[in-house]
Amino acid sequence: MQSIPAPSHITAPLSPAPTAAQATAATVELRRSARPTQLLLSADERSPLALHPGRPCLLGTSTAADLQLTDPTCSGRHARISWEGEGWLIEDLGSTNGTYVDGVRVRQAWLRANTSLRLGRWRGRLVAPEPAHHQPRLAGMHGRSLAFRRLVETLRRFAPLPTTVLIKGPTGSGKELAARALHELGPRSRGPFVAINCGALPEALCSSEIFGHVRGAFTGAIRAHEGAFVRARRGTLFLDEIGELPPQIQATLLRVLETRKVVPIGGEQEIDVDLRVVAATHRPLDAWIDEGRFREDLYHRLGVLTVDLPPLRERKGDIPLLIERFSATIEAELGRPVVLTDEAIEAARRSPWPGNIRQLRNSLLRAAVASDGPITAADLLPPAAHGSSLRNRGCLAVPRGTYAQMTHALLDQVLREAGSIRKAAKLLEIPRSTLGAWVRRGAGGHPRDREQQDLPTP
Repeated sequence: MQSIPAPSHITAPLSPAPTAAQATAATVELRRSARPTQLLLSADERSPLALHPGRPCLLGTSTAADLQLTDPTCSGRHARISWEGEGWLIEDLGSTNGTYVDGVRVRQAWLRANTSLRLGRWRGRLVAPEPAHHQPRLAGMHGRSLAFRRLVETLRRFAPLPTTVLIKGPTGSGKELAARALHELGPRSRGPFVAINCGALPEALCSSEIFGHVRGAFTGAIRAHEGAFVRARRGTLFLDEIGELPPQIQATLLRVLETRKVVPIGGEQEIDVDLRVVAATHRPLDAWIDEGRFREDLYHRLGVLTVDLPPLRERKGDIPLLIERFSATIEAELGRPVVLTDEAIEAARRSPWPGNIRQLRNSLLRAAVASDGPITAADLLPPAAHGSSLRNRGCLAVPRGTYAQMTHALLDQVLREAGSIRKAAKLLEIPRSTLGAWVRRGAGGHPRDREQQDLPTP
């Protein structure tokens, strides 16, 4: 079985060493804190399950399980979490598809807050209870960074108000998710949420799609069509890429926002519309006003309240959490585990991600489809970004020692970053058999498998 680099908080194996029959499941120990905190088991869309000392928690598909799992890859009595006096311990109960802690298959392991679990294809996470002021995630938005918390606070403050909101942010930063959060947290959450991408509409059909038309209004209008304003009544209308609207439609939109009445193309009857409008753009509308490309009066009518979404480069601390969430979704789509090396996660955290959250998810999906092993930094990042990441890393740190010791350290780093012997051999431009022989001699294997011997002389 291919070796997967262990996370940095995993130490050497517990004794006794596994027998030959148990070789597929390592026993690892996570550092225990001096004062273990209460933990919650968070998974799926369920409410977090509180773990109680003195009451072991059985996980599995059995009806007797404390947390009953529905994933067919889980065993009836898959694993058990219990308090052992010094901390929380998870124990695999002889499951078919294994128990994984932070990506490492285990028989027993100590747990702590922010530890990820995987039982078969089921994923969960141990978390510490949040402070009383903490609010749950919004409309699929995830994060813990200061920039994200400020965004959530702004959305919650604006949500109850009836005022139009303008969301500004770079492409791929989650503008529609922010608009949905405003809708779901507001008093119109029971009404429809209608999203229109103004930049994707042909100019000839833009007015019809937004305001509607009556039968016979123009050639081909064989029946009446309700526009977005009518479809979103008693709910929220989200106008994405508002800056792409043609000037004549901007004028019509301004009148509808001011009167709260819409007249379909070719019609004479005004229709009252009771709804909230949320607009979004990645364009510099204030500069476009000076250039005559966007109406100043419409800009001020839309931007009574403004939400600024931070780019992903300002939320670097959220990247590991986003990767975890996306990995779980992609794993369900592909039907197989999605595992990243520690170096890949760190490289993702350092990357600028000009396409923001959308680029991160698409890159992870592409890497998961194309990779036949753990996803490496080279798999995850586009070539230019990966090269920049390597340049920013600077020189490799090689411990002083003999030629063999220094060579072993270099090969070990290459293997950890590549994730497999095949990929490492390709990076080093040497035959896979040659690198495999060096690994068997202890040149780059897992630290617990190394032998104290030098590389053969080339």
